[in-house]
Amino acid sequence: MNKLYHLFLFSVLTTAVSAQALFNNNGANIYVKDGGFMVIKTNSLYNSGTGVIDNNGTVVVEGNITNDGSITATGDTIRLSGNWENNNNYTGSSSWVEMNGTAQQITGTSVTTFNNLSLLGGNSVKRQTLNAVVSGELRLNDAELATDAHEMLITNGAINAVTRNSGFVSSLGAGKLSRATNSTGSYLFPTGSPSYVNPPSLFRPMSFLPGSAAANTYGAMVVKGNATNDGYNVAVTDNLLCLVNPNFYHRLYQTSGSSAAGLTMYFDPVSDGTWTDEAHWDAPNQWNYLGTSTTGNGLGFSTVTVSGVSDFQPEPFALARKKFTLDAGPDETITLGESVTLNPVHTTLSVASFNWVPNSNISCTNCENPTASPSTTTQYTLTIVDDAGCSVSDSLRVIVNSPQLLIPTAFSPNGDGANDKFRVLNKDIVKLTIQVYNRWGELVFETSDPLDGWDGVYKETQQPMGVYVWNCQYQLSGQSKTNSAKGNVTLLR
Repeated sequence: MNKLYHLFLFSVLTTAVSAQALFNNNGANIYVKDGGFMVIKTNSLYNSGTGVIDNNGTVVVEGNITNDGSITATGDTIRLSGNWENNNNYTGSSSWVEMNGTAQQITGTSVTTFNNLSLLGGNSVKRQTLNAVVSGELRLNDAELATDAHEMLITNGAINAVTRNSGFVSSLGAGKLSRATNSTGSYLFPTGSPSYVNPPSLFRPMSFLPGSAAANTYGAMVVKGNATNDGYNVAVTDNLLCLVNPNFYHRLYQTSGSSAAGLTMYFDPVSDGTWTDEAHWDAPNQWNYLGTSTTGNGLGFSTVTVSGVSDFQPEPFALARKKFTLDAGPDETITLGESVTLNPVHTTLSVASFNWVPNSNISCTNCENPTASPSTTTQYTLTIVDDAGCSVSDSLRVIVNSPQLLIPTAFSPNGDGANDKFRVLNKDIVKLTIQVYNRWGELVFETSDPLDGWDGVYKETQQPMGVYVWNCQYQLSGQSKTNSAKGNVTLLR
C-alpha cells in the first residue's frame, strides 16, 4: 500500500515570502510517494534554500510555490493556483506542472525546465517574467501563455508537443514561442497578441515546415497592428509587391540549425482582407516578395504558404499581395469604319474595376472586352483595380488604315486604248458618286457607276488639255460608312 510520508519543520522566517506561506520547509526532506497527496489549502508553499521536496505523487498548492531549494519529481503532478517561482533547482522527469489559477506567473531567478506543463483555469493568463523551457508537452488548453519579452522553448521535437483548445501564446518585443524540430512535418505556432496590450487579443497562428529532419529551432510571435508603427513601413516595397498587410505581422526566428522551412500564415479574409503572398522586411529596408506561394485553409482560417525560406534576418514577415499581371493585348489594325473587340489578359481573380481611356469611339469604358471603332489611330490604356486596391495599367494601339482610293492623276483620251477614261480603279467599290469640274467650276462629268468613266467630252465637245477637279463619295467592301475624297486630274492629248 502506498503511503504518504511527511517531515514537517515549522519555523518563523524573516523573509516576506516565507512569512506569507502557510507551509514553510526550512530545510527538511519531504517525500511524497507514488499515489500520495500533499495539499496546501488556500495558501502557499515555500521551500527554503536547504529544503528538499521529492515528489512522486500529487502536490496541490492553492497558492504560490516558491522554491529556493530543490524540487525533484518523477511521474508526478504539481498543481498550483498561484505563481510558480523558481530561484534554485527544479528537476522534472515524466512529470506535470498544472497551473489552474486565473492569473499566474512563471517567475523567479532560475529558468525552469518543465517536463510537461499544462495551463488550466479556463480563459486565464499565465505570464512569464523570465525564460522557460518545456522538455515534454505544453498543453495550452484554453489559456493565454504570455511570454512577454521572454522565450518559451519547447525542446521536444514531436509535432504534437504543443496542443491547444482555444489557448495561444502571446509575446512582446523579442519574446517568442520557440520549438525544436526533428522532422519534416508541420509545426504549429499558436501565436496571438497579448490580451492586456491593445485588447482584444488577435489570434493569428503560423506554421513552420522544415525542409529536412535535421535538428532546428524556430521561433515566432505575432504583432497586432500596422508594422509601420514599428519602423517597417508597409508602403515601402520592392517592385513585385503591391500591398503588405497593415493589420498584423509576425516576427520569425531560426535560432539553431540551417534547414530552410516552409512558412504558412493564417488569416481571416473577412476581417483581415484577402492575401495571396508573403513578404519579408529585408535590405534595402523594404518589404520584399518572398517567393511563389500557394493558398489553402486550416484551423478555420485561410492560409498562404511559401516554401524554402532560409533567411530569417531581420525577423519581420507579413502577408502580402503581389502585383498581378496585365496585358492589354497586341496592337490591332483596322480599316477606317471597321471595329475591333479588345481582349486583355490578366492574372487577378478579383477585379474591382476596369477603366479604358480615352472614352471616345469605344463601346464601354468600364467593361473587360469593349469594342473600339476609332476614326484615327488611337492608343487605349486599360487600368484594372483588384479587390485589395492594387492597380495595374497597360496600353495597346488600334491602328486605323484609311482605305486607298485608286484613281489616276492623269488620263489621255486619244483612242489608243490605254488610259482613255478617267475612272475609279478599285474593284471592291460598293457605292460611288464622282463629279468632275473644269477650271470655271462647271460640272463636266458625273456618275454613280463604278465601271463608268469620263472620256474627256463635255456637251459633245472634246475638252482642252489642262487640270480638272474631282470630288468622290464612296464606300469600299467591308466598310460601314461612306467616305469622301477629292483631287485633281490632268487631261492630256
